[in-house]
Amino acid sequence: MISLALKMLIGNKASFIGVLFGIFLATLLISQQSAIFLGLIARSYRTITDIPLPSIWVMDPATESDDIVRGMPDGNLDSIRSIPGIAWAVPLNVVHIPLITQSGNYQIAQLYGIDDASLIGAPLDMLEGQIRDLHREGGIIVDIYSANGVLATKHSDGTKTPLQMGDELEINNHRAVVVGLCKITKGFYPQPIIFTGCSAFRRFNSFSINYLGFVIAKTAPDVDTQKVCDEINAYPGMKALTREQFKWLIVKTFLKTGILINFGLSVLLGFIVGFSIAGQIFYIMTLENIMYYALIKALGGTKNMILQMIVIQALIVGIIGFCLGIGATLLWGLAIRGTTLAFLFPWQLLLFTGCIVLLICILTAWLSIRRVLRTDPKALMGT
Repeated sequence: MISLALKMLIGNKASFIGVLFGIFLATLLISQQSAIFLGLIARSYRTITDIPLPSIWVMDPATESDDIVRGMPDGNLDSIRSIPGIAWAVPLNVVHIPLITQSGNYQIAQLYGIDDASLIGAPLDMLEGQIRDLHREGGIIVDIYSANGVLATKHSDGTKTPLQMGDELEINNHRAVVVGLCKITKGFYPQPIIFTGCSAFRRFNSFSINYLGFVIAKTAPDVDTQKVCDEINAYPGMKALTREQFKWLIVKTFLKTGILINFGLSVLLGFIVGFSIAGQIFYIMTLENIMYYALIKALGGTKNMILQMIVIQALIVGIIGFCLGIGATLLWGLAIRGTTLAFLFPWQLLLFTGCIVLLICILTAWLSIRRVLRTDPKALMGT
């Protein structure tokens, strides 16, 4: 019966290809749009990804992410360091600040001020220069993407010269010197990301002299991180979150923009389009073979036998179409690697897409099964 089911499936090549295309299109739309969505989500908490050392992030209760930061008094740093179980705690400042490039272009950069003594919070992947060079007056480290992009010097002939070591920028009317280039996780917004020491940060942004954006801390071994967070939260004007808690806070803030609804509609559209194409063509293909199913029933074929034949057909086109769609999505992800486009494809997304495709196959097979089981073998007599 399996061989007969396969012959009936591929007997009409046009219908077979049409069903495959429907499953392929559904898989491609669902997996691609979901991968873009997950990539954007990962970019929203890139600060936590790029600064993996701290286990606790302390901030003002009004702070929701590294883009929405309310400063807190710098005296909180000593209070946090005095709490039992804290191995170390250092300041981390962040602000959006204006800068002028060498070619005179105006940009808004995200400036990070890290601890001068420990340099904790500096980028881990340095392409040029040394982190310790931040001790130089006005020293800054710039991400490689903006160095090759918005901060590059534009010439009259349309060519660009990337920002290089030793080049100068004007940050909030102060001179800054590029002492390093780093590779970090791309941000959600296409803006320069710059690192400097806390002392230089205060020169660039005079409003932050007595305030801190964050205090990042590490708990001692064998210490319950959540209990330490609870002790910090007992202080007024401070909110302490573990690494994962802060990540989810940022994600929730990001989802308030309505992006989940937009991408959710794209996934729903993929499901509807896939089911409409695959279901309709598969049903028509079943109608073309209805006399063969009736003959099988007339010869003593059971309902389970017919059910197995249709399910096998649906699963075969589903597996082939799913593999083709996932392959196309992964190829697209490789093609955009290194560009400004976001893409993240974890194994959970593969499972999620597979479940939706399986649902499409089940519904497609159900439509055909209903039609076949209602067929009277006596209908053969009229043919």
